[in-house]
Amino acid sequence: MKTIVKFIFVCFLSFALIFAEGCGFFKHYDFKGSNIPEDIGTFTVDFFGNEASLINPQLSMNFTEKLKTKFQTESRLGMQGFGGDYQFSGAITEYRIYPATLNADVGTSQNQFSIKVRCEFNCVKYPEKNFTRDFSFFKIFDANQSFESVESQLSTEIIDQIIQQIFAAVALDW
Repeated sequence: MKTIVKFIFVCFLSFALIFAEGCGFFKHYDFKGSNIPEDIGTFTVDFFGNEASLINPQLSMNFTEKLKTKFQTESRLGMQGFGGDYQFSGAITEYRIYPATLNADVGTSQNQFSIKVRCEFNCVKYPEKNFTRDFSFFKIFDANQSFESVESQLSTEIIDQIIQQIFAAVALDW
């Protein structure tokens, strides 16, 4: 008798779960590009040129490669040389240092280093997702430090933040 009751309970539970799934009760979320439609499988990243007035010669290549790596490692999309379902292009439009905090005794006490990137995102299958948007981030550093001594670290941190912003705008739909 116990076996029959268990069997009926398991059948009922299975039926309830199947019914709930069919009604859309459960949604599938993952952290690898959770809002990327199922029929999107590839992406393309064109080289992001440097149009800023102050140019770091490695920045364009570093940015482009980091954007590719982000989508390769944190989404299910495969990279293509051209014609991907998701297409990224754009340019670095600002690479700038300017005073952030002024002090009456010493002048500038802190500097702000900012980077801005114009990103053009296109999706042929879902044109309503297309956008051209500026993404930017900045870091403050002590004016007593030379820019050359902090440039590499700060530019890496800023670029990582900008790439995260782009990823969130595309893959997470934020």
